[in-house]
Amino acid sequence: MEIFNNWKFWVILYLISAVIFAQTFKKSNRNMKNAGSLTILLEVFTALFAILFIPFFAIKFSQDINIYLTLLVVTIIYAMTDRLNIEARYGLDPSVFSMLKQLSTVFLIILGFIFLKEEIVLKKVVGSMLIIISNVMLAFDKGKFKLNKYFIMSFISNFLFAVAMLINVNISDNFNIAIYTIFTVFTPSIFIFILGKHSVKELKSEFELYDKKKFLISAFTWCLMLISSVRAYQLGSVTLIAPLLTLTSILNTMYEYFINKDKNKIIQKVIASIMIILGVIIIKI
Repeated sequence: MEIFNNWKFWVILYLISAVIFAQTFKKSNRNMKNAGSLTILLEVFTALFAILFIPFFAIKFSQDINIYLTLLVVTIIYAMTDRLNIEARYGLDPSVFSMLKQLSTVFLIILGFIFLKEEIVLKKVVGSMLIIISNVMLAFDKGKFKLNKYFIMSFISNFLFAVAMLINVNISDNFNIAIYTIFTVFTPSIFIFILGKHSVKELKSEFELYDKKKFLISAFTWCLMLISSVRAYQLGSVTLIAPLLTLTSILNTMYEYFINKDKNKIIQKVIASIMIILGVIIIKI
């Protein structure tokens, strides 16, 4: 179908699935006992859902062993980012988490300057400052600067994600997108399972604590997020796609205000969302 080759379709699908995931996931695991087990369960179910999408994309695999070695390194980093992100999502509002996530763009600029000798131009500095200031705003509560462990986890995760992006340049182009998604979520689950000394019995017990319907919706929409973001970047210009994907911050803020009736720091969230979107636009254009 022609629509599957249109970047607009994939951007819209990403935005819808991202908001549903952010809002549903937090509600699905309120009784969580172990963040490591939650991470593994989400990754495994997401990988299972990704199998359904294999027929929608051309089957292809790279013949270059270096591609697989690079991908392995990237998945090790993803294991750390996923583990940190899951716990950060548990402790932060979905809108705040989606805004903090944009710090990875700033880290990527810094890493590109250090390791790739990329030029730091004025627009990158201005855009980065807008993103940084907006994130600092989110840490203010009743006139005081409050930086809890969930903020710190998000910062570390965003830095590691930027490192992965620096290494993972266009690797997805070498694979069927669904298979690439399976590899990048299932492999980290294996690392977390082994290094965290988890057991199947523990995972079953943890899963019983969740709202299963909401959890499965979360896994399915995360799968859609991952696939649609990769496909959108393949079909469209980075300067156009990147700012559009940041709309999740304002969409999550609107959802929390109008649907969840959550008015907590609403002015800060709206201003921060706008600043982040402008910051990414300035950087990418």
